[in-house]
Amino acid sequence: MRPDFAEKLEKLIEQNAEDFAVSQLFKEERAAYYETLAERFSPSHPRAFLTQHARATEEFVAAFYRFALRGHFGDYAPSLSALPIAFIALGSFGREQCAPYSDLDLMIVYKEIAGYNLKPLIERVLYLAWDSGFHLGHRAHELNELETAAGGDITIKTAMLEGRFFCGSRLFQIEIDARLNRIRLSDQSEYVAQKLAEYNSRRANNPIAMEPNIKESAGGLRDADALFWIARALYGVSSLKDLAGTLIDEEDNREFQQALESLYRVRVALHLLAKKKSDLLLFQYQREAAILLGYEDTKTRKAERLLLQRVLGALKTISRCSAYYLAKFASGGASGASFKRERLKDLTARAINAPIGADYDISFPMALRRAEGKRLGSSMRRMIRAIFDRPDCYKIVAVFDLASRLETLLPPLKGVINLAQFDGYHARPVDEHSVLTLQNMCLLEGDLKELFDALSADEQALLRLTAVLHDCGKGGARDHSEAGALRFRGFAKALGFRADLTERGMLLIRTHVLMSVVARSRDIYSDRVVFAFASRLGSKSLVTMLYLLTICDMSAVAPNVYTPFAAELLRDLYFRAIDALDKNDQIDEAAARARKEKQLAAFKDFAALAPSLRRRTLAIDSSLFFLKYKPSEIVEFAKRAAATDRVSFTASGSPALTLEAISKAPFNLGWLLGRLSRFDLGAMDIFKLFDGAKMFRMFFRKPYDQSIGELAELVENALDMSRAMKYVRPIIVKKEIEIDCDHSPTYARMSLDAPDQQGLMAFIIDVFDRRGVDVAAAKIATIKRRANNLFLIEKTGRFCADRKEIVVELTKSAT
Repeated sequence: MRPDFAEKLEKLIEQNAEDFAVSQLFKEERAAYYETLAERFSPSHPRAFLTQHARATEEFVAAFYRFALRGHFGDYAPSLSALPIAFIALGSFGREQCAPYSDLDLMIVYKEIAGYNLKPLIERVLYLAWDSGFHLGHRAHELNELETAAGGDITIKTAMLEGRFFCGSRLFQIEIDARLNRIRLSDQSEYVAQKLAEYNSRRANNPIAMEPNIKESAGGLRDADALFWIARALYGVSSLKDLAGTLIDEEDNREFQQALESLYRVRVALHLLAKKKSDLLLFQYQREAAILLGYEDTKTRKAERLLLQRVLGALKTISRCSAYYLAKFASGGASGASFKRERLKDLTARAINAPIGADYDISFPMALRRAEGKRLGSSMRRMIRAIFDRPDCYKIVAVFDLASRLETLLPPLKGVINLAQFDGYHARPVDEHSVLTLQNMCLLEGDLKELFDALSADEQALLRLTAVLHDCGKGGARDHSEAGALRFRGFAKALGFRADLTERGMLLIRTHVLMSVVARSRDIYSDRVVFAFASRLGSKSLVTMLYLLTICDMSAVAPNVYTPFAAELLRDLYFRAIDALDKNDQIDEAAARARKEKQLAAFKDFAALAPSLRRRTLAIDSSLFFLKYKPSEIVEFAKRAAATDRVSFTASGSPALTLEAISKAPFNLGWLLGRLSRFDLGAMDIFKLFDGAKMFRMFFRKPYDQSIGELAELVENALDMSRAMKYVRPIIVKKEIEIDCDHSPTYARMSLDAPDQQGLMAFIIDVFDRRGVDVAAAKIATIKRRANNLFLIEKTGRFCADRKEIVVELTKSAT
């Protein structure tokens, strides 16, 4: 507190000032103190800052208490030791880890003695604190209530276990400590079990992410708290450091404490920047936090990326150590300070020679972390090669990743360890994404596994290796696919892969994004597009390998990236590419349709349809309809169209909204899309069937959280063509639109590459509806916050003749 504060406070007391006037003085003092916090903070000494902040907070609470005593007893106020009251800091305040705007938790314990009238005194302290601007959470307990309160709530018990006395009667605190120790020793097994359940549940709900929660994330400060709580309950320690050299390996403790320092540093920076409680390292704060903490841009990486790399590494360290020592404490591993260090080479050999399907508990990555040796020599390379012959190789790679020694096993990944991806697309750092891609490859099922099993053993090993190394070129200025291919070449050669396999692996890494790009943004029912794609790979086995790699890669990116619709697009592109390579010549659209009609005619469910329905189905104009759908799907659509009077629909709300409607009446699609725009349209098919029926298939990215009955009402209302949707007109500029009226004999193509905007698709369809444009199919992809939309448009209308006017109408709001 400032030097003149005590004098000002004393003057108010002499004037017998109201508590409100006193609280205003405290509020001013608190504001003055908070203005100095940024100056007080030294990024190199975060613990010292946190301790000083806790001490300053204690000083305020002690001042509230002293003032309340004067007001309560007047000139006859007893000494602090004489009154049976104790102020005990809880939570991060008690651990001396509270950041500037953290909640301040306080427990006040008192003994009820006739004549002292202590409850009003305690209330006065609390009101002073609140009126002074302190966000003070509190518990007030009479001494004899402590055990009852703790027994009924594990959260209260935890708070009491980590409580720290700082003001009041030290004599009384001796009595309190005896009660708290009884609480600590009671029901230890049940307490540990509940805390472990909390720990596992929280970590499952808060995985490490690109915007990590410094407190709640797996590996965050709560992991360290959980470890301390259980150590406190079992061993009565006041700090985890008390166990270093006995129950905790000294090297582990040193690494653990350094990781905690990193998180404390970032948490304080977030509070200072946000000027409020803030534990999420949001994108908007990452650069400011990095600069505040002394990071600087380099030639290849921004300061914020370097910061996040350090944070992600710290989270992994705390996650690994907390999991290991929690398991050790919970299992009663309480004796022995011997932490044997094995050779890295021996541990690696043990993992490689383990039975197929063997699992590794947390002790194995901890042993790897401590292992003697920094690298695996050339004699081990053949053994590393053997890892990728195993169908469960992802388990071994994951263990090295958990041990923070992934670059030891796979040196090409050295530059991407804990490397954040700020592309608005990937949800995980590069190394975690790479390991998950490999896991997906090892756990393929159904038809995909059959394709994988049909590859040779060498091709399977190569595909597993490319899965984990496909992004190893990220982090530099060069195109990551090319840089990754070059890194792969040297490593694959060192592992003993044949030259031809190495070249194929390089091609897979160079083209690992090709298939997803073609599927999401090109017309995959165009022979020209399919043959250009297939010729880039050159063989059916490489097309198959890229297909599997693409699926495993997309599945590892983030939820709702590899969607059922994406799977359908990739599958169609794969089989058309295989077909193209089989024929070795370009097959035109008419020939491809003829083959599909032949397949359909041979399908037993189609043969079972009424002859008139078969004729009407085969008369559908759109060749794309036959190329896109399987015979079973075509039969189902035909049955539904025949049975539809005005409109029919099917829908599913989860995991994301899908809506299929068949309408024989005019259908206000633009209005319907506008009403559903908040569910984020991902893809859409539109086909004319027969008898005036038109089919609409819409695939959204978000779940539908309302009743299907409300959706049915929306579909019914879409038959009213007079309905208009009010929306904010999206901004599209001319250079973002490309029109090709020579795309095929049947279809024109319009592509759009524009910033993603809510209602974008609804607006475009509304323009098309008013212009009488018949959309045969629409493909929507949003990648890195840009919409890549493709429309196939029937040439029977006036789209090509009016294309200039349509572009003007789409872009007239743009400046």
